[in-house]
Amino acid sequence: MAWTFVRPDGLTTNDLVWAPQIIDGDVVRGRYGEAATAPIDPRDIAAVAVRSILDGRIGEGYSVTGPQSLTQIDRVRVIAETIGRPLRWEEQSEDWFRDEMARAGMPAPGIDDYIDALTARVGRPTEVLPTVEQVTGRPPFTYAQWVADHAAAFGAASA
Repeated sequence: MAWTFVRPDGLTTNDLVWAPQIIDGDVVRGRYGEAATAPIDPRDIAAVAVRSILDGRIGEGYSVTGPQSLTQIDRVRVIAETIGRPLRWEEQSEDWFRDEMARAGMPAPGIDDYIDALTARVGRPTEVLPTVEQVTGRPPFTYAQWVADHAAAFGAASA
């Protein structure tokens, strides 16, 4: 069977988990606020997959990122700017974070792996890759563009 593998960095859509906190107040609670990823819009992942198949790039693997290295704190700031409300990040304990992940249904080994991955990214910008533009011929969507397209999910009034 022919295949093409696309491996994303952090997904923009993962930040929808913050939506209830943002709708209910002005604080986003989490852990590892200084951990950076280059969150990628799912439209870019799909575009790379489709373009690679249409171009006959079978048997290739692609690591894809969004166009910016952003910490979780940076992403909360972008959401605030986009929806026009003040928001702030509030760092929580590791025990709190573990409890939240478990409550969300993540198994213990997954929680450990996720914490290890975030810890390794604290205070370090993540690499931004040119893959989306190389494969599709256009730049990837920015995090701000994704937030603007999903502003209603974060409680923004419709225009």
